[in-house]
Amino acid sequence: MLHKRPPRETFMPDSHIKPIRRILVGTGLTGESVGAVLLARWLSEQLVAELHAVHVISPISPAAEQAIPGLAAKHVAQAEEELEKFASSQDIRGFAQLHVVKGQPDVEIIRLGIRLDTDLLVIGRYGRGGLKRGILGAVADRVVRKNPTSVLVVQPEFRGPIQKIGVASACEDNLNLELERGLDLGRRFGLASIPMIQAYEVPAGYHMVSTYEQASAKLAEVHARIAGEQVRRASAALASPPKVEIQTRLGRPIEVLPKFAEESQLDLLVIGTHSRTHPAELILDNLSESIVKRANVNIWAEKSTMETQTLRGIFRSLLD
Repeated sequence: MLHKRPPRETFMPDSHIKPIRRILVGTGLTGESVGAVLLARWLSEQLVAELHAVHVISPISPAAEQAIPGLAAKHVAQAEEELEKFASSQDIRGFAQLHVVKGQPDVEIIRLGIRLDTDLLVIGRYGRGGLKRGILGAVADRVVRKNPTSVLVVQPEFRGPIQKIGVASACEDNLNLELERGLDLGRRFGLASIPMIQAYEVPAGYHMVSTYEQASAKLAEVHARIAGEQVRRASAALASPPKVEIQTRLGRPIEVLPKFAEESQLDLLVIGTHSRTHPAELILDNLSESIVKRANVNIWAEKSTMETQTLRGIFRSLLD
């Protein structure tokens, strides 16, 4: 029996995270997508969310269909059979709703997610081309950057249930949705605490008003204070949230955050998707994208409800 969607709840305000009620996982029917499929199933059980799995195939050209009538239908039927076999091998057949679609993979995955009104897209880190460790496949890369909802990028191998979550927080954010998401996931998974990190750099021109040591010490003090305020706000929005262990580190975020994930032995790192000081940037920003590519850990890229609604409207007009 298919895993049914739970009754619709009232949406949280735009200032808070959106409940995850429907999940879409992309699969290429290869070993590289097993981690994404199995983690998506585990998440759907933990979050009581409906699960969908999609496999995208190249369409048969009109000329080929004219030359060989019925080829296009056979092509789809074969893909559906292969998806059913793959789903059975990963124990999601009868649990997830399966979809075979034709077209450009990144466009069709996004289009299906919009049509299904999904809240989370789960996709594997590597593509089919035997890519180097830490590099996204071309399709996954485009989906991560352009998808209108939050995206979970998963390692190719399934590493078991999520037992340790970390959050990368931006100091300038008054609205820290990534922290709220991390806390919400932590309480749902029964975690007692989660680490949160803020990475910072000493700005150019510091020497005009202070020494390097004075500037870095003052920045550490300010970041710790802001982090504490963020934790109080995010914790107040949830019932019985986990404890947050705050860390601040001096250094380039692109270098600090992957190292933090590795040192903390995280199963999942939750990050924001773009600087909210630049609301026109409605796709994954360069820093977040670089972290997704470099960190050897599952990455949850959180998007706000307003951002999701805006992007869905844009993509509907482009894809329909």
